[in-house]
Amino acid sequence: MKEKNVKMADDLLGLQHSYADLNREYEEKTKAYEGLIQKQRAKRDYTHRIKQDLSATNKGLTIRVQERNTALLAERQWKNLYEDIKKDKQEVVKRLQDLEIQVNVME
Repeated sequence: MKEKNVKMADDLLGLQHSYADLNREYEEKTKAYEGLIQKQRAKRDYTHRIKQDLSATNKGLTIRVQERNTALLAERQWKNLYEDIKKDKQEVVKRLQDLEIQVNVME
C-alpha cells in the first residue's frame, strides 16, 4: 500500500508539474497572441491614417488641378480675345488705308 501511495504521490507531483508547464505555456501563448493583436491594431491604425492622408492629398491636388484648368481656360480666353481685337484692328487699319486711297483718288 505504501508503494501505491508513493506511486500516487509521484503521479500527482507529475500532474502538478505538467499542469504548471501547461499553464506557463498558455500564458506565453496568450502574451504572444496579445502582442500580435496589438501589432495588427497598430498596423490597421497606421494604414487608416495613411489612407486618410492620401485622401486629403488627393482632394487638395484635385482642387489645384481645377484651379489650374480654370486659370488656363481664362488665359486661353484672353488670348483669343486679344487675337480677335488684333484682327479687328488690322481690318480697321486696312479699311482706313482703303478710304485714304479713295480720298486721294477723289482729290
